[in-house]
Amino acid sequence: MRIATIVAVVPIKALDAAKTRLGAVLDAGDRADLTLWLAGRVVTAISASGVVERTVVVSPDTSVLHWASGRGLAAIRQRDGDLNAGIALGRDWALDAGAGALLVALGDLPLLTPEDVRAMAGQARAASGTEHGSAGGVADVVGVVIVAPDRAGTGTNMLLVAPPDALAPAFGPGSRARHDALACAARLTLAVYSAPGTAFDVDRPADLDELRSRRLWSPRSAPVLGGTNGARGTNGAHSMNGTVRPASEIGVGTPGGTLDGRDP
Repeated sequence: MRIATIVAVVPIKALDAAKTRLGAVLDAGDRADLTLWLAGRVVTAISASGVVERTVVVSPDTSVLHWASGRGLAAIRQRDGDLNAGIALGRDWALDAGAGALLVALGDLPLLTPEDVRAMAGQARAASGTEHGSAGGVADVVGVVIVAPDRAGTGTNMLLVAPPDALAPAFGPGSRARHDALACAARLTLAVYSAPGTAFDVDRPADLDELRSRRLWSPRSAPVLGGTNGARGTNGAHSMNGTVRPASEIGVGTPGGTLDGRDP
């Protein structure tokens, strides 16, 4: 098989339902800001990787879709269903766009780098035989799955599947084992990618502490390192010690995307 075009899907919850496990330490406005800031980091890394043709954001939230389309990303409104249903919408869009592989990236990976995305794509192409001089790849490779687990090793933060419909998404608690089992049952070539950029997600107050210790993000309602308050900047950015993070660091995606016609 041959992996040519890669399309990325980034699912994002409705802002009023996002990061509710942080409700004890962040108010609703800060959780919404954090959600978009995290997503901006993810789509920026994907775009800068140079190996992803298009990126599509899937969300039930109209404001998220406008945020995405304003950054040149394709956007699909999810009208019902869970996380996996949203990813399936993105997968179908990718298939219609002629994708040879689907990269699913959860939207809360602040340390994700372009190198991580390139490495996952390289693993997939190596496993498929695309990088070994065969125009058609290795004939007996049915499909390829690259799993990037979370820090606990039990969840899945990123997933690369080629072809895009070779594996049904099975995200949620314990998804690493489910994805492994589904790949084995379908006789797909399975590999694991592990790196800080793909493993660190933001779900708990301790994760916020790590962001603050790295001087990456701080809520506007709490003091940051150095004794000044974080303030909302443009495009969901926050200031650190009074300096707004550049917009280029938080939310520029692949140009040329359009708001899906299913969105009002």
